[in-house]
Amino acid sequence: MKTLHLLDASSFIYRGFFALPPLSTSAGFPTGAIYGFLRMLLSIMKSEKPSYLAVVFDSPAPSKRETIYKEYKAGRPKMPDPLKVQIPVIKEILSLMKVPTVEVEGFEADDLIAVLAKKFSEEGFKVKIYTPDKDLLQLVSKDITVVNPMNWEVFTPSKVSEKFGVPPEKIPDYLALVGDQIDNIKGVKGIGPKSAKAVIEQFGGVKGILENWERFKEKFPSADRSTLELSYILVKPMLDAQVSINSENLKVREPDKESVVRKLEELEMKSLIKDLEKVLTQKKQGSLF
Repeated sequence: MKTLHLLDASSFIYRGFFALPPLSTSAGFPTGAIYGFLRMLLSIMKSEKPSYLAVVFDSPAPSKRETIYKEYKAGRPKMPDPLKVQIPVIKEILSLMKVPTVEVEGFEADDLIAVLAKKFSEEGFKVKIYTPDKDLLQLVSKDITVVNPMNWEVFTPSKVSEKFGVPPEKIPDYLALVGDQIDNIKGVKGIGPKSAKAVIEQFGGVKGILENWERFKEKFPSADRSTLELSYILVKPMLDAQVSINSENLKVREPDKESVVRKLEELEMKSLIKDLEKVLTQKKQGSLF
């Protein structure tokens, strides 16, 4: 069966930037995010030998969630300039490598990944998503798995249930109740992971809570209905993104090797050239391109 690999670009880029010591060329151009991102991408290409692949980016424009809730992600620090200048270079290298990228104005990578995962799983693909974002665990099914690139933990339906105490389809209810500090989603005061599981078992989820609000308020008097409703909207993917793409657009193709090598030499990343060579040898074995 064909498998589509979807990479959440931001998670790879931020990990490369913050997890590694500061790296730069002899001329002083920062390269840590580029290096970390490419190491992870090439590692996946070597181990998984993908035939279909897309790297999915957040849009720099305000997202739909920010128009709904101005405080969305309000606590996050501004992207550091040394990181910001590396993103166009990463996109340039991906273009030279002929790796498909997806970006739609007004939408976050999570939303686009959800649209692509649903579309292609319905078309008979297996889908493997690489992201640390808990929101996307709601997509997990027999045909869709999520891999956390921070520790390479693989989430199947049973793994989601084991770790969170609820099945994938109840992850939006779980996150709406417990909140998400990273995204500044409030959740319900007094509800943590254990009580969220119990509440979902009792009421079935957010919709059941809203239908039985007075009973719920008896247990959690600090709960605010409008906050819960908003949280539930924010943790679900925005599936109205128009992504005009087919499987042919997502095929892994032979890279412009000379241009890629030249760019890596310019960035003083000789070790990555060796990794690239290893990926290219897979072509001769008929496993790529």
